[in-house]
Amino acid sequence: MITIVDNDIDELLAVLNPNRATPLVLDASRRQAMCGDRDVQACPGSGKTTLVGLKLLCLIRKWTTPRRGICVLTHTNVARDEILKCLSGHPSGFALRSYPHFIGTIQEFINTYIAMPSLRSKGLTVTQIDDDHCLNRLERMISFGARAYLANRHASLSDLRYRWEDGNLVLKTPAFAAPSQSPSYANLLSIKSRLQAEGAFFYSEMYAYAHEALSSNAGLTASLRHRFPVVLIDEMQDVQGFQDDLINSIFDHQSVHYQRFGDPDQSIFDGVGGEQPNTTYNAAEMQPISQSHRYCPAIAGQLRGLSSRKLPLETSCQASDGDPGSAIILFSDATRAQVLGRFADFVEELPEQRRRIVKAVGGVAENNGEAAAPLNIGSYWPGFQRNLQQQSPKPNSMCQAVRQSLAIGASGSGLSLVLDAVVTAFRLASVRFSNRAGQEKSPSRAGLSDYLRSHHIYSPLRRTVAQWMMAPEPSEEEWDMRMDALRQLLALPNDNVALKSFLAFDATAAEGVGEVESHANTFVSLGGVHVELATIHSVKGETHDATLVLETKYRRLFDLKEMLPHIIDQTRPAPIFDPAHPMTNISIKAAFMKKAFVAASRPRHLLCLAMGRDRVTDAQRQSLTAGGWTIVDLG
Repeated sequence: MITIVDNDIDELLAVLNPNRATPLVLDASRRQAMCGDRDVQACPGSGKTTLVGLKLLCLIRKWTTPRRGICVLTHTNVARDEILKCLSGHPSGFALRSYPHFIGTIQEFINTYIAMPSLRSKGLTVTQIDDDHCLNRLERMISFGARAYLANRHASLSDLRYRWEDGNLVLKTPAFAAPSQSPSYANLLSIKSRLQAEGAFFYSEMYAYAHEALSSNAGLTASLRHRFPVVLIDEMQDVQGFQDDLINSIFDHQSVHYQRFGDPDQSIFDGVGGEQPNTTYNAAEMQPISQSHRYCPAIAGQLRGLSSRKLPLETSCQASDGDPGSAIILFSDATRAQVLGRFADFVEELPEQRRRIVKAVGGVAENNGEAAAPLNIGSYWPGFQRNLQQQSPKPNSMCQAVRQSLAIGASGSGLSLVLDAVVTAFRLASVRFSNRAGQEKSPSRAGLSDYLRSHHIYSPLRRTVAQWMMAPEPSEEEWDMRMDALRQLLALPNDNVALKSFLAFDATAAEGVGEVESHANTFVSLGGVHVELATIHSVKGETHDATLVLETKYRRLFDLKEMLPHIIDQTRPAPIFDPAHPMTNISIKAAFMKKAFVAASRPRHLLCLAMGRDRVTDAQRQSLTAGGWTIVDLG
C-alpha cells in the first residue's frame, strides 16, 4: 500500500507552484487528509476537488503496479470533470485517465465493472441506460386497458423495473402486489420484456443487477478489491442510500485505502426521487477542513450558525475596504417588487471587478398549490422561468466540436462533443451500425463503441482524439492532414459532399464557443447591474461575487424565518432530518438549513437575505444588528 508523507506533498508543490499565479499552500488539516484515509468534511470554498487532485498526483507519482489501479468515484459528471481538470496541470495526471485506473461516476463504475458484464452473461444486450428513454418507450407500448388501470390506482409506469429486495432480483409491477391473471398485468410483463429485448434499462436497475452479480459470484468482490486497492469518493454527501449500500458492500477501510470527501452541511438532495439519503457518511464522524478560500471574514462569521454540524468556519481571505457588509432586506407584500433593485444598490457599492457574478437564489421555484399565500422566486420577479438554462452552442462541424472540446475540457462533456461529431460523420457517410443481434441500425452514440471495437479501431480513434486534445489549434493545412487520416481510419468516403463540408477547416469555428450570454431569468437594475435568478439546487458548487438569498415558502413554513434563530444564536442545535418522516416540520427545517447554508456560502464579497418584515421581531432586529448585519426595511 502506497503511503503519502509531507515530503511527497512538498515535492509535488515544488513542481506545480512555479506555474501558478497563486501558489498552493496546504495547512495541517489538508495535509492530514492527503496522508490519511479518514472521511473528510470540507467546507464551501475549501478547494476540496483540488485536494483530491493533489492526492491523486502524489499517488500516481509513486504507482508501480501496471495491472492494479486507483478508483475515483463521483456523484455527478460535473464533479468527475472537475477532478480531471485538476489532473491536467501535471504530466503524471494523464496516466490516471486510462487503464488500469478509473475516474468516473458511481453509475459508470457499476455499469462498467458489474452490471453490464452480468447482463451480457445472461444474453442481454445493453443499448441504452436512461430513465426518460425507458419511460417513453413503455408509454408507447402499454395497452389502453393497462394505462387506465394504472391511472385508476394512481400508479406510475416508471415503477415497472427490477429491484433488489431481500436478497432477490424482483420485477416490481405498479398497482400489483402479487402475480395476477389480469390482462393489464400480462401487458406490463410483456412491455417490460420488449423493453429489455431492445436493450433499454433504468439507471436504478443497474444497481439491482449489480447486487445480483455480487451475491451470486463470491469472488467478484475480492476481484474488485484487488483491481482497485485505492478508492476515493468525491461529493459523498449527495450519494444516495442505495448507491452507498452497494459501494460499501464492495469496498471498506479494512480491504482497501478507502476515503470519502464531501460536506454533509451541503447535502441538499436528501430524498430526491423518493430515495433514502446515505447515512454511513453524512452521519459519521470525520476530519474537518474548516478554512475556506472563498468568502470574506464577515460572511464566514454569518455562516457558522447555518452549519448543521457546527463546523468552526474560517477563511484565508482578508477583509476588503469598501465592502458593504452583509445585509437583510425586509419587505411587505407592497414592497416585495423593490427587493432586487435594493440588492442591486448594494452591489453597486462593490468595485466593478468584484461584481461580475451576481445572483439571487431561492429554495422554491413554484409552490404548486401546496402553500397558502405562496412565496417563491417568481414572487420577486414574475419573469422567472425555472427551466431556462444557459447553453453552449451545438457544434455544426468537426472543427467546431474539437475547438469547443478544447475550450471546456477534453474529458466528459468535451470528449462527448467530439464523439458526437464522429457519429455525425458516420451518418453523413451513410454508414450503418450492426448491433450484437446482427440488426442494422442508424449510427448512434449508444452503438459507437461496439462498431469501433468490431472494426478494431476503438483504441486508434481514442489515441487520435487524445492527440488532438493535447495539441495546439491546428493550421488549415494541419487540419486537412488530420481529416485525411481520420477518413482513412474510419473508412469514410472522399466523394461525399456533405461529409466533406462537415470535416472541412473553419477559421471562424471558435466564434460563439463557450457559454451563451442569456438575459433569461436576469433582472437588470436602473444602474445596469445584472442579477441572475436561480434555484439554490442549480447553483450548488458555484462561486459568486454577490448573492441574495430570497425567502420562500414550503408548505406552511417560511425557510429564512425558521433559520433566523440559528443565524442569531450560532450555538443553537440544528434540526435533524428524519429520512423515514421527511414531511415533518423538523425534517423540513433541517432541509431548510442545508439549502440556506449552500445559498449563503456562494458569495465572495456580499451576502444579502430578503425576508418578510412581519416575520422578524424587534428583538431579532436588534440581535442581527449587534451581529454585524445591516437591516434595510422597505416598509
